[in-house]
Amino acid sequence: MSIHRKKFVLGGFVLHKGELKERALSMVPLTSHYKLMIEEYSEDKIVMFSWVNEQQDESMTVELDCTGNLIYLSIEKNDSVSEADPLSIDEKRKSAEQFLLSHYPSALEDLTFSKAKELSGVERFYFEQIVMDLPLEHAGCFIDVDAMGNIVRFKYNGVKTSPEIPSKLVSKEALMEHVRNTLMLQLEITNLSHGVYNVKKDGLYLVYEVNSIFKYHADSLEPSLTIVHDENEPESYAALPPLPTNLIAKEFTKEAIIGITDELELIREVDMGPEIGIVWRKWDWEMSDKDLSINSFFKMRSEDTVKAMISKKTGKIRSFGWLHERLGNLQLSQEVCYQIAIDFLLKIIPDYYPYLQRLIQEDEEEDERKSKSFIFHAHNQGIATLDMVIVVVNRTTGQIDYYSGPNFDMDELSQIPTVPAISMEEAYRQFLENVDFQLAWDKNYDDDKESYHLVYQACDRHTRSPIRYIDATTGEIIVSNV
Repeated sequence: MSIHRKKFVLGGFVLHKGELKERALSMVPLTSHYKLMIEEYSEDKIVMFSWVNEQQDESMTVELDCTGNLIYLSIEKNDSVSEADPLSIDEKRKSAEQFLLSHYPSALEDLTFSKAKELSGVERFYFEQIVMDLPLEHAGCFIDVDAMGNIVRFKYNGVKTSPEIPSKLVSKEALMEHVRNTLMLQLEITNLSHGVYNVKKDGLYLVYEVNSIFKYHADSLEPSLTIVHDENEPESYAALPPLPTNLIAKEFTKEAIIGITDELELIREVDMGPEIGIVWRKWDWEMSDKDLSINSFFKMRSEDTVKAMISKKTGKIRSFGWLHERLGNLQLSQEVCYQIAIDFLLKIIPDYYPYLQRLIQEDEEEDERKSKSFIFHAHNQGIATLDMVIVVVNRTTGQIDYYSGPNFDMDELSQIPTVPAISMEEAYRQFLENVDFQLAWDKNYDDDKESYHLVYQACDRHTRSPIRYIDATTGEIIVSNV
């Protein structure tokens, strides 16, 4: 069936393409300089429309179900700061409630306002489905309201079937005993963001990482875990070839390092906060079978491109990748590819090279794949950082198809202490003194039908957030804010 003739049927209710599009148009403040970029009718009976302005730096997206109900809205605009006084949080919440009830008049019979969170430029309000005084994961909705009370984002996950409540609960004492016997900590240097963790500033920290996220079924000691590391198989590393004594630092252009030739043109640069995104593509590239589908949109943005991220702070390449396939007549061995990767590291990050060690991977044997990837971690006095440096060598050309560099400054790594002020035993005690358990509804993703089960999640007793690290220099608990 042609997309232009497509219609959805649910319980006898029919909405044609034109009706769905008209409904979507009624929900966004479109002006003449916006054009339709995406019109997608998916197999799960969700319709998506997305419009962008001429500069493609503003967008409006609407998703509807097959009956025309709004399930997602996003309005990204570069509005100038209004001189009017911003609304109070209560006024913003009222705007959010009015918006919710305008689309789902009976929503507050099943959903309850639970919390507000301040995000960049907006206040996010959560209306959740509550069972046993606990919110169901991925149920209800959130609504983002800007300073003037405008709704700029909305996501509706719906009302779910209430889960079965366990007849008994495991004691916290039993949970604590299990944690005492299974807690594993690992000393490492890691790059932490203030936006993700409760640290004062972004940067490198010497920490003890908690190797597992402790989560248990509430009615048994059966773990319902997400393992971060497999402590039974510790990572192993190999030293890199010695730094050449006659190494002479040379200046290379970004284009020369990435491999950009005259056949490629710069098609866009995008400001992405701390980095600039740059995209190249062949001059004569033309897209086949162009339509308004999501697949077509992503092809237009990415197919046959070369993408790079440039650090604003240093002006150097942070990463790049070739989505334009390059094929040659070579069939380079792993040993030759490794030497190419080493030569590339010496060219692009010579200051980091003495700190790098190669991660030994399980698939080290020769294979028939077109490319060979190598992963490196920076070490300082034997302590590994979590940031990876990745180099992918094309075995048919000998060229670098992908590179991802370090996310920290070399000066910062050299200043990080390598001897912890807090011992492993002290960090262990600090964790146990601060850990508590809280109940939560956990969604089952491995079931054929949607369901939930009640779990205990380990958390910090003060912040109620997951404990991820113990600061090895201060002993402070570092929790995740997201």
